[in-house]
Amino acid sequence: MTIAFRALALASLAFTISACGNDPAQPGTDADSFAARIGSDGAAAAPGAVPAPAPAATVAAMVATPLPGAAPGPFAKGTLTDPASKTCGAPLMGGFLGKLADQGTRAEIARMLGRTDNLRFVTFGSAGTVNPDPTNPRLSIMLDAQNIIRDARCG
Repeated sequence: MTIAFRALALASLAFTISACGNDPAQPGTDADSFAARIGSDGAAAAPGAVPAPAPAATVAAMVATPLPGAAPGPFAKGTLTDPASKTCGAPLMGGFLGKLADQGTRAEIARMLGRTDNLRFVTFGSAGTVNPDPTNPRLSIMLDAQNIIRDARCG
C-alpha cells in the first residue's frame, strides 16, 4: 500500500509539474487588445454573439412660433411669452433676458416701458410672492442669484 501511495503522490507531482508553464495566454491590457476582445475593431462578431442594439431615433424638441406680440420662447401664461401680457409690458423685455440688472439696465427698462410705477425687480428667493397674471398692469422682472434677468411677468 505504501508503494501505491508513493505512486499516487509521484503521479500527482508529475501532473502538477507538467501543468507549469502551460498558462493560457493572458490578453493584453492595452487599448488595441481590449478593442479586439470586445469586437470594436471592425472584425466580424463571434458566432452566437448578440449584436448591440441600435439607438432609437429621437425627435428634437420644438418651440412653436411665438404669437404676435409675444417674445420668443416656450409659452408660459402671464410671462413675456404670453401676448396677453402686453398690459404690463412683459413682451418688451425679451431683449433684457440674460443681462445684469444694474442701474443702467434698470433705467433702460423704465425708458422702454415709459413708466416706473408698477415695475418691480424680484430678487432671487422671493419668487413665491409673484403670481403671474396677464391682466395685472404691474411688471415683475425676475432676477437670479447673480442679479441676472431671467424672466418678466405680469403680476
